Amino acid sequence: MDDIGTPMTEISIYQFVKEKLVTHGVENTEDGALTLQDRYLFSLFVDLERAVRNSSFDATQSAVQKIENYLVSIEKRQIMAFAYLYLKFSEFTPALIEADEYLQNGRVRKTKEFLRQISDEEMLIGLWATVKYDQEGKRLLGAVHATS
Repeated sequence: MDDIGTPMTEISIYQFVKEKLVTHGVENTEDGALTLQDRYLFSLFVDLERAVRNSSFDATQSAVQKIENYLVSIEKRQIMAFAYLYLKFSEFTPALIEADEYLQNGRVRKTKEFLRQISDEEMLIGLWATVKYDQEGKRLLGAVHATS
């Protein structure tokens, strides 16, 4: 622990965001590397992490919209793939999804396991991120790799 009682193993939010982006492969393409090289863009990802840590769906959507607006302004919208990846692969999405169970009354039981107890708002963030990644993120990620 340091002088104020904080465990020394904690990393800064900036280091956390950088490591998470690197895990998602931003360094593997020229476009992706821009997320670390462009200070303003990187700060927008830090704002996204702050919104996620506050478990606020509205703040998360707003942070994603700011990233998209900036990327459109610099003609690099394909980098949005990393914003969707950032959210999709988080503790707000299921770590395990079991096969559907078809019940005798015609209903279907869907079982999803999370890494920890999450709130309804956190689950909404994860669900929204999954839908956005499936709708747009995969295609945008292909565009990122195609331009490299």
